[in-house]
Amino acid sequence: MANHLLIGLGGTGGKVLRELRKRIYEEYRSNEPEGVFLGYLYLDSSPADLNDRTGWKVMGKSVHLGDAQKVNINGISTTTLGTLSTSPGLHCFINDKDKQLIDQHMGPLITAGIGGQRRRLGRMLIANNLADKNNKENFVQKLQAAVRKLQQASEDNNVTFHICAGLAGGTGSGSIVDVLAQIRKMYPYQESTHSFKIRLFVYMPEINMVHPNFDNGFYQANGYAALSELNAISVGKYAPYDVTGEKDVYTQQVQRLMQNQESFEVCYIYTNVNEDGKILDLGLKLPRSVADFLFQTVVVSSNKSGQMARLIGCENDGAGPEHDLSGELTRSRKFMSFGIARVEYPETEIDEFVTYNYAVQATRQLTYNLWQEGLGYGECSIEEVGSGYLDQIKDVRNRGTLKLSNADLTLEKSINGSESSQTWKPFNITWETRTQSDAGLVQAQYEKKQWLAQFTKLVDDYYNNSFRRHGVKKFFEIQNKELKAYARHIRRHIEKLLFDEWVSGGKEGKSILQIEKYSILLRQDCEDRIKAFKEQISKLELQTEEHAAAIKEANREWEQIGWVRDAITNASSQTFAKFKTAKCNYYIAQTKIESYNYAVLLLQHIGIELNSMILGVQAMKQELVEILDHVMIQASSKCQIESKLGGEEILKKYNPEVVHALAKQYASDYDLQHTNASEIRQRMISMLGEEGERSFANLNACIDFNTASDLIIEICSKNAHAAMEDTATKDPLMKMVGVNILDKLRIDLNSDEKIEAFVDQLIRMARSYIQLNPGETAKVIGDNAGAMMTMVQVALPQPVTDQEKSFVNQLGLAFQNKVAGFVPKFIEGDLSVNFKPNQMVVVCANAGFPLRFLLNMKTLKEKYNKLLAAPQKELNRMVLHTESFEKALPDLFELEEQELIRPAKKAVMMALALKLIQPQQNSLTGEKFLAVNEPDEIFGDQWVKLGKDFLGCVNVLKQNFKLLAKMESQIENELYKQVRSNDEKAALRKQLGGIVNQVILPTVCEGNQFDPKYAEYKGIAQEIINSKLKDL
Repeated sequence: MANHLLIGLGGTGGKVLRELRKRIYEEYRSNEPEGVFLGYLYLDSSPADLNDRTGWKVMGKSVHLGDAQKVNINGISTTTLGTLSTSPGLHCFINDKDKQLIDQHMGPLITAGIGGQRRRLGRMLIANNLADKNNKENFVQKLQAAVRKLQQASEDNNVTFHICAGLAGGTGSGSIVDVLAQIRKMYPYQESTHSFKIRLFVYMPEINMVHPNFDNGFYQANGYAALSELNAISVGKYAPYDVTGEKDVYTQQVQRLMQNQESFEVCYIYTNVNEDGKILDLGLKLPRSVADFLFQTVVVSSNKSGQMARLIGCENDGAGPEHDLSGELTRSRKFMSFGIARVEYPETEIDEFVTYNYAVQATRQLTYNLWQEGLGYGECSIEEVGSGYLDQIKDVRNRGTLKLSNADLTLEKSINGSESSQTWKPFNITWETRTQSDAGLVQAQYEKKQWLAQFTKLVDDYYNNSFRRHGVKKFFEIQNKELKAYARHIRRHIEKLLFDEWVSGGKEGKSILQIEKYSILLRQDCEDRIKAFKEQISKLELQTEEHAAAIKEANREWEQIGWVRDAITNASSQTFAKFKTAKCNYYIAQTKIESYNYAVLLLQHIGIELNSMILGVQAMKQELVEILDHVMIQASSKCQIESKLGGEEILKKYNPEVVHALAKQYASDYDLQHTNASEIRQRMISMLGEEGERSFANLNACIDFNTASDLIIEICSKNAHAAMEDTATKDPLMKMVGVNILDKLRIDLNSDEKIEAFVDQLIRMARSYIQLNPGETAKVIGDNAGAMMTMVQVALPQPVTDQEKSFVNQLGLAFQNKVAGFVPKFIEGDLSVNFKPNQMVVVCANAGFPLRFLLNMKTLKEKYNKLLAAPQKELNRMVLHTESFEKALPDLFELEEQELIRPAKKAVMMALALKLIQPQQNSLTGEKFLAVNEPDEIFGDQWVKLGKDFLGCVNVLKQNFKLLAKMESQIENELYKQVRSNDEKAALRKQLGGIVNQVILPTVCEGNQFDPKYAEYKGIAQEIINSKLKDL
């Protein structure tokens, strides 16, 4: 099975990988489709872009890449640049002049560690990354790991590499050369097995900039520089340095890579305007279209029946390069363009739409639980819920259920049911029982005169030392240490009750919003009860004064008893009874004062705990609200009624109104939505574990936004799909899944005219994402053979029934009538079998063209030339290219006559200085002229007439590029032979100055040193000196 490694460079490459992974997941519900093995590497200098998860979700599932699939090349130290000699991988492409320019102008960008729209800096970043083999972000190491993983999984050695990049920036455009070179170094192309092919997918900067504020001055010129380098690599005129620093064993200089070997198989170029003039959005639609093309050619074509034969044939058998008029191979034709259009019954989108509507209902139930007959679950504000809650909260029985009764708060009864609290009794019963028991004991054991004293001694001791083993004050002092624990216990008890009400999920159950409202009212009630308890304490304090007075009065009466008469009156018993009752009431009141004070403290702690509980409830509610907002946005973006187009690249064949009606039908079905929400709720609760505390804070802690979203979408997708299948079983006309696009099209396109219009629309949608320059496509340069190939490939479901076969034949004939050379056959034709029955895909492609054919190239060249003519031209040239070339790269355009004037002037001046051109005279006619010395191995050097004078020679050369190239080659050879030392260079500089003053000044400038042409020729001479005649 096929192995494919997809590599994204910079922001543009990362977007393509993102959209491809989303596309794969949409179709397969997995990023590992059967029949093909895919690996990914995303390289960027921006850590923020590498780690940005925005837009990497589909159907609630993140398809973001892992750390092993990302390469961060951010950063290069100034120390490294300061000691280039110790970094051969950098030093090899940064000469002394480059270094001087970098130091003077690029400090802030070096500090930022980003590409900054400078291609040279992008190369420096990847070179710095590759130089450190111990760096965990080392590109080569991650490349090798990704390749090994693919080979081991598939048990197949071959891997095809797909490199995606934009050419306008610094990172992608600056690193593509070395990414290509390092892949070729590790995995040379194997001609015998056609293994390790490399395909490039590059964005060519647009003619009219979409975002002018993104331009740092190099945006379009970068595109020209990068394409000129890729072209030079393809024709063997540029072999990049090995920026790992590895040296050639013979020269001991840093080696160059990709010499005399296959570099890339094909370079797909695209921009933001297609051949039909349609503009594609750079941010989303264009990356999505590129990803769709990759999906079709990488994933779908892994199945032999799904291969687009002619497209693959053009990739494999690229046309040979063009040569210029001098015969040099200069312009590669391994460039292709593509465009893609998809016609589909949008089964995935319908599935998503119904799923997200299910998710809307589920999150509304969990959050609001407001069932509306005929509509489904609705939303409401917190002010709209909670009717009757206050009465319920203040109900005595309900307070007991919540452990918030007076008896609970005052510890009249046990809160937590501890063993030591099993004997606790209500305060009234405790004191009534105790005083009655002590009175009986005293009356039984002591004579009457001692009753009061002994009774007082017993009950005071009980109050002070024995009440609940400690005495009243001591007991509550001890219990003060348990305030937080009791408050937490009560909060947990309350939250469990409320949590269980939420879990119940029925119409009578509470929603998160209702629980929030109930909890807020409960907290407020606790605050109100603190005031009530304090008021009760004041009343009790008054009562204790009354009871103390009663005790005092009973004591006075006791002291006045006549014990002789008592035998008759029994006054002692009556007074003792009064004393006992007063003492009992007094201690009941005193105990309650202590307990009510304790209740105030406990309520304060409970308020704190309830506040924490409310925060947990609100956090969970907020998470659900955010999920609701998200799924509502997703639902509204799918199956839009106002437009049946999902973008310029997709034509949808379905009725969105029917889908909306079905979704509403499902939403208003209580049983469906209640069951769906219950399943989600139970799955959430299961994540708490068997021992986990059932609280909203706990739930929120273990289920973050992404986890909750994924869980909701997973369950909603399952249940929505089941509902649609059930509907289709009951009513085949309402079938939403498993629909064949051929059936839909056959019904809609019921005439030849409609079929022709449909085919015409598809081809216009699928036109290649380039614009061609008619002036260049019509141009014939020399004897270059071979024309650009244009093709249309169509992927359809396999027709099975006679009706489907007949309809496919009609479609094929319509394409044949529209597209010259179209072969409407599945075998050895332009039809292939699409992998899904609900889709039809059309791909248009242009293959085997030189870059000069592209309309954008004219603008890019103008911007490039403008920078090279600017005052900072040396800096601009340096940052535009990955190295400072000693010899110019091949021109992407055949030079026009006007463009050859300056090179011709340079050549004649140098040839005169080197005496390759000398004055000659025809001895027969007496004619005087300038002639060039041409070497001849048989007859010896020959003088060939060139022109009458200096300008005559220039005129001949500017019209004869082949002769000009030949002369430039002669000059280079003579320089190598004659001018090697500084003395020789100085002599030639003087000779060149003499040509300007003794030949050009008198003949061209008529001896006038103030003629502008004189300054021009002095400038040309200085250019020659700076480039070829500087001292060593």
